Amino acid sequence: VFAGWAYSSAQRDPGRPLRGAPAPAAAAPTEGSVQSIMGHRRQVEAKSHQLTPVTGDGLERMRHAAADDFLRMQADARWEGVYLVPLSTFRSVAEQQRLFFETKAERNQGAGERARVSAPPGFSEHHTGYAVDIGDGEAPHTHLIADPFERTRAYDWLRRHAARYHFELSFPRHNAGG
Repeated sequence: VFAGWAYSSAQRDPGRPLRGAPAPAAAAPTEGSVQSIMGHRRQVEAKSHQLTPVTGDGLERMRHAAADDFLRMQADARWEGVYLVPLSTFRSVAEQQRLFFETKAERNQGAGERARVSAPPGFSEHHTGYAVDIGDGEAPHTHLIADPFERTRAYDWLRRHAARYHFELSFPRHNAGG
C-alpha cells in the first residue's frame, strides 16, 4: 500500500533487522497453515489493552510505542506545515474480513486480484497495531490513491523523515511481494 507505513520490526524487537526475518507480530505457523499470500505474511491480532488512540475520537488506535512515535511524527510535521492524517490503523481480523470480501464483491474482483491491493483476513499488518495508512490533511482527494498522494507535501515529508520515527513504507512500488 502506497500510503501504508509500518512501525519498523527493529523497534518491535531490536534484535531483528528491518526487513530481515519475520517481525515478532507474525503468527506462529500451525501445521497446514498458509504463512504468506501474495507478499502478505500471516499476522497476529493485537489485543485491545495493547492499543493507544491516535485520534481525538479514539477510533484509530496503534500499539503504545508506535502510537507515541506516530503522534510525535505528526506534531513535528505539523510544525513544518504538513498535516499527516491517520486514515486507517489497527483493524481486527473480523473487520478485515468484512472489508476484504465486501469490497471484492462490490468491485467484482477475484480473491487474487483483491489481494494485490488489500491483505486477506489474517494477513494484514493492520492486525498488529503497528501499521498506519497516512493521508495529507491538505489534499484529502489524494487519500489512498498512489499517484496523486506521492506528489503531496505529506508524502515528501514522510519519505524524508518517517524513518527517524521508526516508520517505513510497507509496500513501496515494485516491491518483491508485487
